[in-house]
Amino acid sequence: MIIFQQLDEYLNKEFSADLWSDDAVIYAIDLVQKMTSTDWDSLKSCWCDRPKEWQYRCAEIISDADSQQVIPLLLEMLQTPDDELTITAADSLRSIGVAEQNVYLNQDVLKRLQMLSQNSSIARIIVNELLKQLQVRL
Repeated sequence: MIIFQQLDEYLNKEFSADLWSDDAVIYAIDLVQKMTSTDWDSLKSCWCDRPKEWQYRCAEIISDADSQQVIPLLLEMLQTPDDELTITAADSLRSIGVAEQNVYLNQDVLKRLQMLSQNSSIARIIVNELLKQLQVRL
């Protein structure tokens, strides 16, 4: 079985919030770090068809993998209409340290991030830190 199939099945499992954040996330990160280019192609072709919880978990864990594979996917996730996924993707981009990666966010994404940053203090911190790394001022 390819690594992506294992990851796909794992992200679909039921986890309590505590179990996911305390234990399950570690195994998921381990899987994503072992993915091949074929696995990444599979992930990129189907992530948007997966359940919301799957997408949130995926956005959370992929920042620990190959940034060349991860950044384009997270930039796609930023543009979804799902606010939680957008903030999770922004948080993952922030944790990668995108300052050296030449990441560009278009004006629509920047405006949306600014709007979402007003929803909570956590979202504000995530967005502000990401934009600081990118040296973007709103």
